[in-house]
Amino acid sequence: MVLKGFSKKSLFLWVLLVLFLVFFIKVGFSLTRGRYHDLLLACEVIPLLKLNFYEPVSLSRLLQTYRQTGNVPALLASLGDPYTRYLTPSEYNQLLDENKGIYGGVGLYLEYKNGQLIIFKPIKNSPAAQAGLLPGDRIIAIDRLPTDGMSKEKATAAILGPPGTNVVLTIQRGEGPLSTTKEIALTRVLIDPSIEWEIKWDREVGKIGWISLSQFTQETGADLKRALETFTREKVVGIILDLRYNPGGLLISAVEVASQFLPGSGGQPLVSLQYRNQSAETFTAFDNPHPSYPLVVLVNEWSASSSEIVAGALKDLRAGVLVGNTTFGKGLVQDVIPLRDGGALYLTVARYLTAGGDSIHNTGVHPDVRVTLPITPKPSKSENDLFFLRRVDQLQADTALQVLKQLIRARLKPAA
Repeated sequence: MVLKGFSKKSLFLWVLLVLFLVFFIKVGFSLTRGRYHDLLLACEVIPLLKLNFYEPVSLSRLLQTYRQTGNVPALLASLGDPYTRYLTPSEYNQLLDENKGIYGGVGLYLEYKNGQLIIFKPIKNSPAAQAGLLPGDRIIAIDRLPTDGMSKEKATAAILGPPGTNVVLTIQRGEGPLSTTKEIALTRVLIDPSIEWEIKWDREVGKIGWISLSQFTQETGADLKRALETFTREKVVGIILDLRYNPGGLLISAVEVASQFLPGSGGQPLVSLQYRNQSAETFTAFDNPHPSYPLVVLVNEWSASSSEIVAGALKDLRAGVLVGNTTFGKGLVQDVIPLRDGGALYLTVARYLTAGGDSIHNTGVHPDVRVTLPITPKPSKSENDLFFLRRVDQLQADTALQVLKQLIRARLKPAA
């Protein structure tokens, strides 16, 4: 998820609104059949789609589709974009709480992939992690309500709730004959997904800073700044930044994070948004008060969106070495536009290009050092469990450490 601000074009909106109302006066409302109950919402949403959707869409098509479907969610689904959707007031408020960084839940990051609601990552020590839920698990029901056709926001709202209350998730794991399904009851707790960091001692090179980012929230940049200040005081000799299983978050947070690993790069372009009218908006690095460190960035197939912006910037600007697997490949940007009913339109408005000018949508960011387990003769059921994932994660972490030590030694080596 990559979010940014929204600028209204009032005059054009009102013109489109008038045209829309005239259209419906002509065709009738069919209210007696229970359709068009969200007509006022449609009057607000359709001009926003016409003006801001990342691909060209005609007003006549939008009007005709709404006339045929009779509701806004179906209209949005007809665009074929899995990220564009309407958020109810409760879903919108929940999203705002998530972006602040603290909420009540079971400790899961969710995303849609291939039309399925999947777990990106269980937060360390959360109820979900303690219950053994894994990245890639599919949630097929929440409190026995099927998730088929359920938006990510609606699913998130159903899972979150007051600490101490329970939620039952129906989990499907594996493929084909190895697929298993089970119900897991979880008790909600207060979730604080701030960054995790620590300093580890390595007998060969000294102190190494490890940072794990699980999401890009309003507080991530400030939390990272405090961690890096501690690293400076403790005189670490290198840093490993772990972006694995990070589904993304706020665009500005990604810029803040990348900037702090780019000393002397204030004003350097980090990401460029490409709108459908060929206009572009470039976000540049902020001034960085931290010293330069040898840096390794861990990524995998669950690193998405804002994670890919950071990874792409650090790779393209040669600030760090990427280790792991190719990332998720989400190169689209969304606005969250508040609406008059208290809800919001979650709207894809642009594609983005990395600092090197590359589009990573559906292709991902490729690591400098690819790390996977050796090929086995035939996948077994055990390879879908936590033990298998831990083996992969550990191998990637071990490789990252070895690469970092090479970078540290190269920096310490006196010039010829």
